[in-house]
Amino acid sequence: MRRNIIIIISGVIIGTAAVIACNKRLNVFDQNNPTIDSYFKTAGELRNGVNAAYSTLRSANLVGREWFFTHDMRGGETWAGGSQLEAPRAELLKQAAPAPSNSVMTSVWTGSYQIINRTNVVITKGTDVKDDPAARDVIIGEAKFLRAWAYFELVTMWGDVPIYTEPVTTATGYKGKSPAADVYTLIISDLTDAVAKLPDIHSKDGRATKDAANFLLGKVLMQKGDYAGAKTALMQLYNKYQLTDNYLDNFDGDVKAGDALKSSGHEFNPESILEVVFVDKGDNNFNWGYNGEGATADGSIMRSQEYGKVWGNVIPSDAILDEFEAGDPRYKFTFYESGDKILTFNGTDPGLALTDDKLNVATSKHNGVAMKRIYRKYSILDWNNDDFHPDGLNQRIMRYAEALLMLAECEAEVGTPAAAAGFINEVRDRASVHMPHVTLANHDDAIKAVMHEKAVEMAGEEVNNIDMLRWRGKGYYPSMRPDPKPGQVALFPIPASETSANPMIK
Repeated sequence: MRRNIIIIISGVIIGTAAVIACNKRLNVFDQNNPTIDSYFKTAGELRNGVNAAYSTLRSANLVGREWFFTHDMRGGETWAGGSQLEAPRAELLKQAAPAPSNSVMTSVWTGSYQIINRTNVVITKGTDVKDDPAARDVIIGEAKFLRAWAYFELVTMWGDVPIYTEPVTTATGYKGKSPAADVYTLIISDLTDAVAKLPDIHSKDGRATKDAANFLLGKVLMQKGDYAGAKTALMQLYNKYQLTDNYLDNFDGDVKAGDALKSSGHEFNPESILEVVFVDKGDNNFNWGYNGEGATADGSIMRSQEYGKVWGNVIPSDAILDEFEAGDPRYKFTFYESGDKILTFNGTDPGLALTDDKLNVATSKHNGVAMKRIYRKYSILDWNNDDFHPDGLNQRIMRYAEALLMLAECEAEVGTPAAAAGFINEVRDRASVHMPHVTLANHDDAIKAVMHEKAVEMAGEEVNNIDMLRWRGKGYYPSMRPDPKPGQVALFPIPASETSANPMIK
């Protein structure tokens, strides 16, 4: 199969890549059809190039659809909503290892390498841009951040993978697998350079910043076991952000019906470090072409539809439901149960009760009580009850609460459990949560507290899969708590589409 390499090559001519225009969104469209040799002479043209990588990031191959499935199906916080869950997704959820032909897994592989090739163009051509050196350096910093993000996805899912640092320009330009250690070395180098180049500001348009690079660097170093280095990176964010009073402000956004705006949400709020931007044009459309491009392409996301009450593909697992302490308000902020109200318009209307006959999902059990439940995070049901409605809620890839909990884990691992408790208690002190403080005296208690708090704070946010890999590798399952998926393989097989085409990989 030559599909993956052809897709990568197509990314070289990226001037036509577009991002849906909106006040809060990334805008820049090239109306021509340039080549790599004729383009990228100015900072503006280089900006078009990195915009194409952002476009891939939010495509259906990645965050628009298959990325959240891949993470959640491999984590321990979801289960199938019923037999309607498509076979490739059910395979990821229920089997120890997927087949190399799994289409969901393959989409993430393809999208990640498309980002890599597009950022490689920007990075290699950037040295030729002289008209605006300051803008050029920021753009290269964004490209290195995005390349690091894509390689982190690949190395945590597949381990040893091909490394490309130059644009692929021929259909035979394959590379063999490099050791995971080399992939991590490239990621850390890219993020270190991105930290030096990116602006020290809060993101208001979905672009990478110095803080986003430090956040990702901290996560990468934690995965490598360098907790002291991770703490240094994450402390660069400390006290620069603040937790929103209302927990649910982190999961809403623009909701439209036709031309009517039903909600504008709280995107780019003081807790948000990086968001992948989506827009609801009110037309119920989604870019099924999977590339996220074109001047009129839809920029919506399928999350609320897939995890909602009609399609009902995904429900919370019994394990994540039982993780919540009695009285933790985050339980109701995270899940809808039969009988809960929707269409309250953020509490301003009486609303409509969810009933079993309107919830096309299997039951789940919380403390032994079987009931129909769905995820409330990233749901639009408080504003829209359509049977089909791809939405415009920005996906919060990085938020400050997770940074605090990563710092807590770093403190636990370096031997300062009291400091770990301090970071955990900051999260528990959120105005709309206000849970009792924890007191931690030793490493094991601190790690257990981190594992619990990460679960209830970040449930359904596509972070559990990476945590599980790290904790399983350190033997914390089953010594600290039961393995959520015993027997699960740590790494995916290389997609069949790659092995059948790439003579360098067997």
